[in-house]
Amino acid sequence: MAVWVPASSRQSALTACARAWRVMAGEGAAGARDAGGGDRGWDEEAEADLFVGWLRTTTRPWLVVLDDVDDPAELAGIWPVGDHGTSVVTTRRRDASVIRPSARIIRVGMFTPEEAAGCLRARLSAAPGPSSSPASDSITGPQDDTGVESLAEALGCFPLALSQAAAFVIDTGLSLAQYRRLLDDQQETLADLFPSSSPADEHGGTVSSTFRPALERAETLAHPGTVRAALELVAMLAPGGIPEVVLHTGAARRWIGKEQDRPRERDVLLALRALHRLSLVTHDSERGPATVEAHALVQRAARETVPAGDRPALAAAAADALEEVWASREIRPDLAAALYRNVEALRLTAGDLFREGRMHPVLRRTGPHLTGLGRAAAARDTCSELLVRARARLGEGHRDVLFLRSQVAQAVGDRGNATAAHAELTAIRSEAERNLGAADPDTLSVRLHEARFLMESGAVGEASEAFTTLAADAARALGPGAALTLDARGYAAMCRGLAGDAVAARDAYAAVAEDLERERGLGDPATLGALTDLGRWIGEAGDPDAAVEMHLKAVDALCTAAGPLHHDTLVARHNLAYWRGLAGSPEQAVEEFAAAAHDAERALGADHPTTLTCRVNLAFWSGLTGRPADAVTELAGLQPLIDRILGADHPRALRTRQQSAELQDRAGDRAGARTRLTTLLADMTRVQGAEHPRTREVAELLKHWGSLAGS
Repeated sequence: MAVWVPASSRQSALTACARAWRVMAGEGAAGARDAGGGDRGWDEEAEADLFVGWLRTTTRPWLVVLDDVDDPAELAGIWPVGDHGTSVVTTRRRDASVIRPSARIIRVGMFTPEEAAGCLRARLSAAPGPSSSPASDSITGPQDDTGVESLAEALGCFPLALSQAAAFVIDTGLSLAQYRRLLDDQQETLADLFPSSSPADEHGGTVSSTFRPALERAETLAHPGTVRAALELVAMLAPGGIPEVVLHTGAARRWIGKEQDRPRERDVLLALRALHRLSLVTHDSERGPATVEAHALVQRAARETVPAGDRPALAAAAADALEEVWASREIRPDLAAALYRNVEALRLTAGDLFREGRMHPVLRRTGPHLTGLGRAAAARDTCSELLVRARARLGEGHRDVLFLRSQVAQAVGDRGNATAAHAELTAIRSEAERNLGAADPDTLSVRLHEARFLMESGAVGEASEAFTTLAADAARALGPGAALTLDARGYAAMCRGLAGDAVAARDAYAAVAEDLERERGLGDPATLGALTDLGRWIGEAGDPDAAVEMHLKAVDALCTAAGPLHHDTLVARHNLAYWRGLAGSPEQAVEEFAAAAHDAERALGADHPTTLTCRVNLAFWSGLTGRPADAVTELAGLQPLIDRILGADHPRALRTRQQSAELQDRAGDRAGARTRLTTLLADMTRVQGAEHPRTREVAELLKHWGSLAGS
């Protein structure tokens, strides 16, 4: 015997159990008639009691499904129990009332992407055939698999949403592309996108109607107002994971506890757990740092409940909470990545974070974050997009406009055009000095990067003077331990090394690393970066073995602080392999390059600049240890990819051409190598200048080959 019991309320469950009892009694089931089942004078509660009592004693096998239990407490006294039967409960609840030792919990989540696309495809395939030409945009025409998969992904693989969307598309005759445009339009409401007039298969509710009662129930489980306010804040951020620490900041507590005098962290936790218990969010504290996740459609439904007049304050609260966490000194790379994803989500949901005559400070963190990951193109595009809005809202001379212009110029330089970057930064610096003042932190930052790209353009002597002067100015304005002061000192040290004084560079980097370790600790990214640079100049000063030891120290510290797959760690691992080769262990260097290249591709992607650098040097050092001709072929295959992604004038593109020529010479083709290197020297002189260290290195190599040919 099997009984399906709609159990969203006590009354619906009583009605179903009473009906089941009457059927059992009418069929003369063993024990049912004796218990009075034939008497029609019983009310539904009494008949339900009789049914549940019969389940306890019968020897007949039975299955009872309690579907969509909203409040387990409402079903007190009518839970089906018995030695010969099984009860199945479906519910969105995730609390102690359903999680019991005797219960077997099966968590039912969203469809997989494959299941979601298959569900949508199958539902749409049942629509009538095309009545117009095959080229028609009608939904009844042949479906584009890409469109089906894209829509399934946009709906978050939510079964109810998939079914309702398919019904709406069929009923309206819209194409998938047309429906997707409506879905992407944040002005459209869920009630319009998933109307009750196009119901889902075998489901009485709609996407929006199932949200409201769940929220109302959750609100009864915590302090008044906190649950709804917490969900509003969650709705503004990334669906895939919000660090819980963001929701415990002062800014978040002020929003969540706005109806209380003194909002507490405990109130935030109770609100999150209430939302979790009703499956409106997933609060996960078991896998590393606690996170909060929410389905994108739940977030959209929550945003729709926020009055228009409150939305700017809600967006500001979310931005303030992210900034409060990101501004803290102790922040791990994985947390920084999560914060970046949440800022990007907030940019979409808030629409505008330019208020009170400024750009919100958290938006300033996106460009440097992407740059630090080696994603110069993404940094350029993000800051260019923000720059358009900043110019329209703030005016050309505003400090935020100057900051964003600086970020775009830096990205241009990081992608290989150091000359253009330096020229633009020089113009920005002049405006910043005029509008902000020479000692303003934004002005000093522009000067730092202006000097950096002067150095990368080959004017090492001028850059050295600029960095030295900047370090002194920054120390007076910001303090000797300020990040910008230490950065300027580090670049000044690099200039000494590039000018040929490796010992002076080594000693200067040692002083910078010592100051950073004292000010910030060994695990700070700036300290670890200084250690990596120090390792380079220890090697350049003539001690490659000590360089290997320093890089080992940096790699170990980075693995502990950031993890083996973080971008900075992968760069340090690459540098360790490089110095391992120069220290006389080329075979071990090849192994380390191979491991770094594999991990970089896995963590960063095959097209990331760091991945490409690892692959290039893997090929180069493999050629140095044997089979140089094969290495030349490998580099020839990588060169077009590097030129496309980084640009043909990027330092990595030019360096790869140099390495190819060196391997070609090693393979026995000195004439071809000389021709290749002569062309490269002309390009290096054009791009980097005749005095750039790499340009001088190529010129010296050509001269050396020429002297060998003459002798």
